[in-house]
Amino acid sequence: MSEPQITVYPVGLFSDLKRRRLRSGLRYLKHQALRGNWNAVGNYFNGYLAEVQFSSMHHTRCGHGWTRRRALSNLGRHLGEVNQ
Repeated sequence: MSEPQITVYPVGLFSDLKRRRLRSGLRYLKHQALRGNWNAVGNYFNGYLAEVQFSSMHHTRCGHGWTRRRALSNLGRHLGEVNQ
């Protein structure tokens, strides 16, 4: 049985800043806003995502937040809700 592994990584705006691709990210954001896809616009500002990689665990939600710590905390809350 393998150990669960949690990965936390930047997405959306934070990923674009890290990769220095802010111009293309803002172009994507404008395109989604003009299409009225407000879910994609909101997801662009998630900051960080935290995911669990574990073969026997069945969950569908990630943790998200503007800091790594907040993303981990949010993931812990989701896992707690699933395991009750």
